[in-house]
Amino acid sequence: MENEILEKHSLPIIYLFKGVLYNSNEAMWKALIHHQNEIKKYFHTVGIEVIINESEGFAFLKQMEFPEDESQNIPKLIEKRPLSYPVTLLCVLLRKRLLEFDNSGEESNLILSIEQIQDILRTFLQDNTTHEKKIIDKIDIHIRKLIDLGFIRELKNTPGKFEVSRILVAYIPVEKLQEVLDKLEEYHSNWAESLKDKKKNELDL
Repeated sequence: MENEILEKHSLPIIYLFKGVLYNSNEAMWKALIHHQNEIKKYFHTVGIEVIINESEGFAFLKQMEFPEDESQNIPKLIEKRPLSYPVTLLCVLLRKRLLEFDNSGEESNLILSIEQIQDILRTFLQDNTTHEKKIIDKIDIHIRKLIDLGFIRELKNTPGKFEVSRILVAYIPVEKLQEVLDKLEEYHSNWAESLKDKKKNELDL
């Protein structure tokens, strides 16, 4: 009986280990919702929380927080990933654009062209170089990082068009958005100097 239950929810577990699971994957999403209690129990035994946002249509794994004296002896399966200032900034600016999109009453997903994403970040990188191609090349590196992280997804049938992932809603809740924007604005004023120190050039979302 236990093996039968495991077989039914093993695929959603594998997908969650690989990254964010979206409701666009209808079969896996249905299995996740149906077996969410068993799946949450499975991950709980190894100190991982399953975050399921049914209204936004995504689910992901999050390392549980333990008291400092206990956490020292518990290896983490999911590590926080430090993001460079430009990548963090782009995430926040896209989250802001997503909020504006939601407030407009649109029911579809937020789709942006590569040029629109480049323009969002362009003005923040012009302090470092006035060479247009170098600016675009740098921005494209940051965009590829967002693709790797799953924060944006290129449309299969429309190259150069990207869907902004709803997972940003979980990483940057609306109540924290302005706080993060203020922090990044302050950080931006000293960014050129901070590039000399790699540790200063890393932020955790």
